[in-house]
Amino acid sequence: MFQSYPVTIFQAAIVILLGSGLVRLAIAAPPPSTEPAPVPPSVESWRKVLDQPCDLTFQNCSLREAIEQLKERFKIPIHLDPLVMNFGVNVHEPTISLELKNTKLADALRRLLTPYNLAYALTREGLIISGEEFVIARQLRQRVRVHCSDSHFGEVLRHLAAETGANIVLDPRLKDKAQQLITLRLEDVPLESAVRLLAEVADLRVVRLTNILYITTPERAERLRADADGPVPGTPPTPSSIPAMPVVPGIGIFGGGNVFPFPGAPGGAGGIEPALPQVEPRDPAKPDKKQPESKPSPTPHPKTDK
Repeated sequence: MFQSYPVTIFQAAIVILLGSGLVRLAIAAPPPSTEPAPVPPSVESWRKVLDQPCDLTFQNCSLREAIEQLKERFKIPIHLDPLVMNFGVNVHEPTISLELKNTKLADALRRLLTPYNLAYALTREGLIISGEEFVIARQLRQRVRVHCSDSHFGEVLRHLAAETGANIVLDPRLKDKAQQLITLRLEDVPLESAVRLLAEVADLRVVRLTNILYITTPERAERLRADADGPVPGTPPTPSSIPAMPVVPGIGIFGGGNVFPFPGAPGGAGGIEPALPQVEPRDPAKPDKKQPESKPSPTPHPKTDK
């Protein structure tokens, strides 16, 4: 004999959720991970492309044309800093004739850029081409976020290096420090600042050697300090920060004068030096002409009657 039982609204809701599978999904959901997020595949794939041997041929092409050919062939973003033209680099002049066989793309880029005194750096945006100090600053000042809770110090550093393309090196003699668990949360900070804070949490120090952030003990960092470069400047070098040329003849607003530069002036010209009054030079061979002496006029005497 079938016996019925009263069903409450709560029990009916549980039956519906179990049937739809929503409760099972909630129970099976994994706990939030405390490890760094997966690395975007773009930077790692670009790094592999730079390590691949290739054959390259450029015949009477400009620097901009050569870069466009590399972008099209290797499918990698390459950004040429437009300010390089202010350094005297003509990116449109067809002066490149180069043939390379079985050469890594990274080495080929250096061969291509060295005659122009340019360099490149790998970032999340792709390859940045400009002056060496500028590309180092662009790479080490990329904005990053750090969310780690009881994460391995070495793993956090590897993640930042893979994410940004920067050279972050932990002293290989500090294997125990690589396994140290650290907890730190940072939002939208420059890469170099993040690495320095992470090292501080691990009781270590960072020394910058050109484009390398080297992490070691405070004692070794102090010994390397003389050869280190210090933190990258807050503002990358630009043509306006290049020392200006000496005073050159120019046209002033007062009818003549010299245009003279002063520090911080855009383009090197900072003001107008007014012209001085023109003075005729004196010839020492000719004696000065004496002005005629003026004779005093006679004083009239009053007339007297005789």
